[in-house]
Amino acid sequence: MRKYVLHLSCFFLLLVAFNIDGKTLYYDDFDGTKGRWKALEWPKMETIKVEKEVGNPENMALTFDTRAVGGTLADALFINGNEDMSDYTMKIRFRIMEETDKFAATGIIVRAPTPQQYICAEAANKRNCCGQNPPNNIVNVFERGDGWPIRADAKVEIPINKWVDYAVTAKGKSITVYVNDKEVCGYNNALYAKGGFGLRIWKTKVLIDNVENFDSDGSSLAVDAGGKLA
Repeated sequence: MRKYVLHLSCFFLLLVAFNIDGKTLYYDDFDGTKGRWKALEWPKMETIKVEKEVGNPENMALTFDTRAVGGTLADALFINGNEDMSDYTMKIRFRIMEETDKFAATGIIVRAPTPQQYICAEAANKRNCCGQNPPNNIVNVFERGDGWPIRADAKVEIPINKWVDYAVTAKGKSITVYVNDKEVCGYNNALYAKGGFGLRIWKTKVLIDNVENFDSDGSSLAVDAGGKLA
């Protein structure tokens, strides 16, 4: 399956304070909110488009549809040019619109030195997958490179057709995953020390909104000194 790489020509020399907890490197709510951060120019592709949110025409969101992914279509988007980044948080809102007979998954990619090497925290709704009863809704964190080894996982309810706040923090050797502002899993021996970020959508139709990336000084998650969400 071919992976598409998105090019974002930004050196992140000017950082802007998003709130008291950190500095925003990148932000896009798809509604045209202005700031001194760099908004991503999404490419024209069959699998993605920016449009009005279903049921809420006042809000714009990115629709990423990989139900029929294959051939020249993409299931992963990488923000190229940020391979030297090390400690940061990536946060999104996502809404799984539909499942397939495989399963529906939305992933945040971090620490991607190349499109073939990355860490991905994937929130999967497996109601229709693999004959599981009861269904196994999970978050798993895998390292792409030499295979797809899963480094951490947790059983978490991933609802259909509801917004979910989702974030991954990469700091030193540690990778931490948050669902709806609660820490759900992580590990402390990350394979990749630095790399860019992106999204991975598997066999589903998903709305993406409020994509944020924060530097190592903090994030909107407001993590306290004990590593837990305030």
